[in-house]
Amino acid sequence: MILRSRARRSLTAAPQEPAGHALARARGVLLLALCLCLTLPLAAQAPAAEKRPFDEASWSLFQKVFSLVLRDYVDSKKPEQVVLGALQGAAESAGPECAYVPPAEVKGYVALSEPGPTLPLYVTKYGDFARVLAVFPGQDPAVRPGDPLRFIGTASTYDLTYPQVLQALRGKDGDSVKCVFLKQDAWQSYEVTMTRRMPPPPRVIPLGGDGAALALPCLEAAPSAAVAAELEAARGPVLVDLRGCASFDAGAALRWAGELLGPREGPPMKGSRGTRRLALTGPGLLAGRPFRVLVDQSTARGGEVLAMALQGGGGVLVGAPTYGYAPMIEDIPLENGGLLRLATAYFLGPDGEMVKEKPIAPAIALDFPAGEKPEETCRRALKAPAPPSKVEAEKPQPDTRAKAPEAGDAGEKK
Repeated sequence: MILRSRARRSLTAAPQEPAGHALARARGVLLLALCLCLTLPLAAQAPAAEKRPFDEASWSLFQKVFSLVLRDYVDSKKPEQVVLGALQGAAESAGPECAYVPPAEVKGYVALSEPGPTLPLYVTKYGDFARVLAVFPGQDPAVRPGDPLRFIGTASTYDLTYPQVLQALRGKDGDSVKCVFLKQDAWQSYEVTMTRRMPPPPRVIPLGGDGAALALPCLEAAPSAAVAAELEAARGPVLVDLRGCASFDAGAALRWAGELLGPREGPPMKGSRGTRRLALTGPGLLAGRPFRVLVDQSTARGGEVLAMALQGGGGVLVGAPTYGYAPMIEDIPLENGGLLRLATAYFLGPDGEMVKEKPIAPAIALDFPAGEKPEETCRRALKAPAPPSKVEAEKPQPDTRAKAPEAGDAGEKK
């Protein structure tokens, strides 16, 4: 039987779980078993090559669980309620950030693909509370990556699916919301009032004769004409700063990779369909120029995908190891109007292994002294000595951008 596991970055000591949560967790196990029971007819109809072996005793157990939940649970439940819970439990058991989105919530979830005012942080979720991945620049330093986010206003993230957490972060521009976090090293609650705002746009930081830095804390917005012009005008090497970049949209990361590198193959990913790559398209703002990529533990998901794409295009990674989670998430439409949010692949790191609980180690290690100005950090990142294997790669190269593919040619490359 598959059980819902704790978040992979669970902390050393968990707070005592409320009785209601314990009951909900026990019910979740039962509902997951029920969901597997309900998938039996589908499995029986699947082609022979896709069948999974299920023994008769397991089927009998699943059917018994279904009957017991409907007959003996303390609160009367309708079959459709139990089915909904089972679908949610089964989807969430697939892995971090996976979820079943019921038909009534699809419209709100789909709207998340467009940039909008949000609380200034990126979070993930698997099994219990949401957890902070990164905080937007200029926020209260008390909120640290890895801290559990217990409440968004009055909503407990424990009781929400990941898409529901994302929707709870959104709202009206300028609204202030009280959020309750847990210190990951002490399990002490603390409150921070945060204000919803648009995600910070990309910006170019001039470094004088030392080059320039492109700060990319968010990937939701495409580069403006002004940003492109500033990059073109900058002399010397460029540093792409991906600290705090933890967008959940791998597609946005690949679009940015095309903007910076030009037409080429994206980083490889591996899943049930084997290993594949997506084609990148764009002007190639950094093509032929030496550049480095600054990362740390708050570089996650889309930020890691972009870092790997830039590394494949000649960039040298500098900083500290990344978070280590770079999935390709797909939204699969269902017959009832709902959606299944599912990780169908993981991007492969420089060593050819899936970036799944596996941080990416930069070629050049760099510390981050407290209170250091961003400009100074960027200068140090560009001036840090490169390892011998990277010296040749950092020399200016001719612009070898290929002709952009025709509109109908972009897509997957196996």
